[in-house]
Amino acid sequence: MDVLYEIKQKYSTFSIKEKIIADYILNFKNSINNISITELAKAIGTSSSTLTRFSKKINCESFVDMKMKLNSNNSNLAHKKANDSLFSAVYNYYSEVIEKSNELLDKKLILKIVQKILKAKKIYIYGVGSSGLTAQEFMQRLLRMGFNVSSISDSHMMIINSAIVSSEDLVIGISISGETKEVVNALRICQKNKAKIIAVTSFSKSSITKYANDIISICNSDFINKKNFINTQFSTMYLFDLISTILLEDPELNKKMQTTIDAILK
Repeated sequence: MDVLYEIKQKYSTFSIKEKIIADYILNFKNSINNISITELAKAIGTSSSTLTRFSKKINCESFVDMKMKLNSNNSNLAHKKANDSLFSAVYNYYSEVIEKSNELLDKKLILKIVQKILKAKKIYIYGVGSSGLTAQEFMQRLLRMGFNVSSISDSHMMIINSAIVSSEDLVIGISISGETKEVVNALRICQKNKAKIIAVTSFSKSSITKYANDIISICNSDFINKKNFINTQFSTMYLFDLISTILLEDPELNKKMQTTIDAILK
């Protein structure tokens, strides 16, 4: 069992004290093996009993069991990493994001999403900040295949659009945290209008999922390395790359994409 994966998936359900424990483990996982439950409790300002309950909440029998599983994870990761040079660090980061993304992706769900895209009258992609840039990128890909698609990152336009969607429309909401209020509020309105909704997030129990028909879980890159410059949208783009590749297996969509490429080159 991957303890770190369990922590990331259940993070949004933790109490404040449990999130402090989770943050410590995610940031200092390599040092956990050399610390006792009493020392750790003192270091993060909690109690041994709270640490024990936390261990059981992530499906470990005890704190010691959690340490053993963490040590196993660390050994596997150390084996994969070639060295600590800057080039290798970036390579290892992206490799780990792709590996974790592959573990999370549900092939049947992805194929189901592809069918929904093909059948939708109109497609709207919501995202704010960096998620908005990803939404725009995915929109351009779908647009070049001939889909009626728009990306919306402005909060006011998102609310306006959500008020006029219909049951024939498909809405894709992107929020890695699952708590982006602009996207959550817009999806809530879309649900009232019976639009088909897909949520793309790292937390399967977050607010955005309450209003989605389908939930695509993606790797949260913040849990891999918080200290360096990181492309937080990499796992989302990996997902959209996959969906785009599947769509382009359709000869007609592929032809339309090639037509746009030829037009640009001319």
